[in-house]
Amino acid sequence: MSELLKKISVKKDRATRQTWVVPACFGMSCLFTVLSVVLLCIRGFDTMEPEWIFSVSADIFCMAVCAMLCFSATLNPKSQNDDTRVFVTLLITNALALFTDEVCWLVQGIPGLAQINLVANVLFFMMGSVLIYLFWEYIRRALRLNDRPMRIADMFVTVMLYPSLILCLINFFYPLFFEIGADGFYRRAAQWDVSQVYLSITLTVVIISIICSKASKKDRFVAVSFIAIPMLNQILTANIFGLSTQYAAMTVSIVLIYGVLFAEREKVLASTEMELGVATRIQADMLPGAFPFLPERTEFDLYASMTPAREVGGDFYDFFMVDDNRLALVIADVSGKGIPAALFMMASKILIKNTVMTGKSPGEALAAVNNQICESNHGEMFVTVWLGILSLDDGTLVTANAGHEYPVIKIPGGGFELKKSKHSFVVGGMKGIKYKESSITLEPDSKLFVYTDGVPEAENEQEEQYGCDRLIYVLNKNKNADPHGLLDAVSADVGAFVCDRSQFDDLTMLCVHYRGRAYKELTVPATVDNIDDVTDFVNGQLEELGCPPKVQMQIAIVIDELFGNIAKYAYAPGTGDATVQFGTEKGGTTAVIRFIDNGRQFDPLNQAEPDVHAPASERKEGGLGIFLVKKTMSSVEYEYKDGKNILTVKKDLQQKGKAK
Repeated sequence: MSELLKKISVKKDRATRQTWVVPACFGMSCLFTVLSVVLLCIRGFDTMEPEWIFSVSADIFCMAVCAMLCFSATLNPKSQNDDTRVFVTLLITNALALFTDEVCWLVQGIPGLAQINLVANVLFFMMGSVLIYLFWEYIRRALRLNDRPMRIADMFVTVMLYPSLILCLINFFYPLFFEIGADGFYRRAAQWDVSQVYLSITLTVVIISIICSKASKKDRFVAVSFIAIPMLNQILTANIFGLSTQYAAMTVSIVLIYGVLFAEREKVLASTEMELGVATRIQADMLPGAFPFLPERTEFDLYASMTPAREVGGDFYDFFMVDDNRLALVIADVSGKGIPAALFMMASKILIKNTVMTGKSPGEALAAVNNQICESNHGEMFVTVWLGILSLDDGTLVTANAGHEYPVIKIPGGGFELKKSKHSFVVGGMKGIKYKESSITLEPDSKLFVYTDGVPEAENEQEEQYGCDRLIYVLNKNKNADPHGLLDAVSADVGAFVCDRSQFDDLTMLCVHYRGRAYKELTVPATVDNIDDVTDFVNGQLEELGCPPKVQMQIAIVIDELFGNIAKYAYAPGTGDATVQFGTEKGGTTAVIRFIDNGRQFDPLNQAEPDVHAPASERKEGGLGIFLVKKTMSSVEYEYKDGKNILTVKKDLQQKGKAK
């Protein structure tokens, strides 16, 4: 939907590809622990000083702790985000530092392993610099400390890391921090204190920055406590040769980080997942999901689906009967995702349906909803909407498009094509907007497919979009399928196209197959002599429906009146043909009879009704017949279309029971 969502998609894909990081760190921590035990068994305790044995034992124990923490981080795949990867990277770096410290003591005093001792000690000092940097980085990210003092501190810690590493590498060529004698023993050099500069300055700067930051008192206290532990250890063991517990102290801080921050985040994550689950169920209940919709209606078939990109999406669809003859269709896309979008979606859906049910046209309905939303749209959200009202009687589809995708329509005997029309502004963007309407006529056996932009904008791993051309190709490939089958085909093709790429936008689709009314018709010359033929034609249809004799007689009187008027006046003084169509509504419980002629335009419903209470001598001639038709039939409608008079009468075939 936007560049921001695409960036989020790329970020999520990167996270998917990096799911190996956490289990890999767990495996390496276990490997270091096992190797440490093996090397200790090979060396033995006979030639080791008590301080060395204590340091090595502490290293092995802390490596096991790092392995357990890495394993714990693998238990919930949903929590394996960037923060988790920084955390396990910190763990594996600490485990490696502990391993190098152990190696240093295991090769201590063995002349033949002096070079290994040199390499191990250089790595030992380098690991210290890297570890304190990662330690700081995780605390900053975990506590969300991103104000100006913290950014300055972060820049300082990052810049100072590089000269610190370079000074460590110098020890390969010059004994700056330490030296390895010919006897294989490690000894501190005169400049050993320099090795502690980065650690001391970094910890001091970090503590000052945290204290001066705008973080909460609780967060500042927690962060300072974490950093104070390795700093205190440095002060206590600075002058005790053989006792190197700085990485063990770092492990203690990491354990506290896990207990206070990581575990707390897991609790928040679980709570959030529960809330999202509830919101998902609420949203799902808001969308109509009972299919088939009104199976007794033979004029249409429809199906809709919505697959959210996250637990709660911003897309929605809706369909409902405005009255016995009009079907409303809605598909929309709310800006944003998550719970705010879901709440906005529910409010928009309710407003649209309620407004349409008042009888407003699509354009009028969107204008009214837009004004209502703009009055209290403090979140500045908006929604793109396609709204259509389909007349099941003749296939007329009146639509309004508020910044939404173009619909795709299949004509009988043809294929699906994009139906372009003028867009109006989104709903919720600006008060007082007028929404343009367009009208098309769906012939029987037409299909309408509407969707949200998550379909054409779905991307594969090469960042290619699915596109409307692919969509139309798949629709035409399955053009004979029912609406459910069409949606399944499109969904499967989109899934095959994106492959392993994460879905970054909701996929919402709605398809309607307009079958039209199944009218039977009779065309005869418009003469009085053919009234009996028309009556027999209609009676034949009524008898198949089990129409009561009383109702059948009422309809016969109506036919005599209406067809007689066409015969006498429509073509006078000439002649012409008249067509009578018969159909049903409401599952065959309502008869629909349509009288069509090409004569002069005349609307019988626009005539003054006779005064039936006046004496016969004072009544004006005419009008009584159409008056009886109105009183007898359930409804009477007239329209003049394409040069034809079309008069439609409807009659409920079910007799109402008498009161006891």
